[in-house]
Amino acid sequence: MNLDFKESANTIISILRVQKHIAIFIKGSPDPDAIASSYFLYCLCNALHVQATMFAFMPASLPSNREIISLFSIPLHIEDTIKAINMRRYSGYIVCDFQTAALEGIVNVIPCLIHLDHHAPVEDDVSAHFRILTDDVASTSTLCALMMQYISCFPRDVIHLLATVLYLGIKTDSDNFNHLNKYDVMAIEYLNQLYIPSMIEKIESVPLSLYSQRLLQHAMANVVIYKDWLIAGVGFVEEEHRDTIAIIADYLLENNHVELAVVYGAVYHNNHTKLDIDASLRTKKEDLDLNELIKNITADGGGRKYKGAFQVHIDFFVYCPDQGKLWDIIALTTHHSLKNIRDGMYKITIQSKFKKLTKTIKKLFIKANKEK
Repeated sequence: MNLDFKESANTIISILRVQKHIAIFIKGSPDPDAIASSYFLYCLCNALHVQATMFAFMPASLPSNREIISLFSIPLHIEDTIKAINMRRYSGYIVCDFQTAALEGIVNVIPCLIHLDHHAPVEDDVSAHFRILTDDVASTSTLCALMMQYISCFPRDVIHLLATVLYLGIKTDSDNFNHLNKYDVMAIEYLNQLYIPSMIEKIESVPLSLYSQRLLQHAMANVVIYKDWLIAGVGFVEEEHRDTIAIIADYLLENNHVELAVVYGAVYHNNHTKLDIDASLRTKKEDLDLNELIKNITADGGGRKYKGAFQVHIDFFVYCPDQGKLWDIIALTTHHSLKNIRDGMYKITIQSKFKKLTKTIKKLFIKANKEK
């Protein structure tokens, strides 16, 4: 995919400058890439004298992510649901770092203005005035950084802050710069001249909480190796610590000779009124299609190169009086499901190749029609 970042920057500016008040949504957990890319567009709105409000539906769970929000004074409003927000106050909304821009309760109320993400597109997404969805970059922050170099309206101090937080977003989602492509390298070369090293050091020195360390110990004690997959459960997790699941998946993949690490937990939300099975997947195999793999488990999830995640909603089971028995059922079912998926990987690989071939043929037809 050929990306014209100057043209993209100009298009985004033309969309934003005619708005009155914009809602910027972090749909998933506020991680560095989601925070950085959303904050980039928030600051761009400010520079264009357009009012904007940032929202998330869950708090940042890792101490380091909370430190980013605090250190950069990011005005992130946490709401339980979209229903708590009066959407008619806004002329449009933005979604960054999420595979789909669809938000329940917004359709036919306000339009999606901008949707940026570094995963493969999904079918039947809502329309957006401007959209970049590509897995040719390691992070959404990469897209923002490469557009930023063509934007002249940012104050100098804001440029340095944005460069720093975007640098963090790229570093986190590229696994400490281990998975970079040409666009990511271009972005890092640009940000290297601008970011503030002392702020990076402060955030990266924040240790895991004792709670997160206990989850890691639980996972390590319950690792199961099935063929070339590692599967581990961490038990019940409070919402503010759910990002630890992904950190543990990174750690277990790095320290075991397996092709895939899957770490899952039962995560409570909304004061224990909702319960999800949350899973993070990590692999070192470039050709393992995590997105296709996850779609064979549930529609509520997605993946890209090296990383993926999914959720399964089990709200009814918040009423179970015996957590021990409930966890046994969750673990038994999750392990059984993942083992079945591993046994069916040949079929999933064929599905993935067929879909990629179909997309390639479709692009060729579109290109041929344009050239007529």
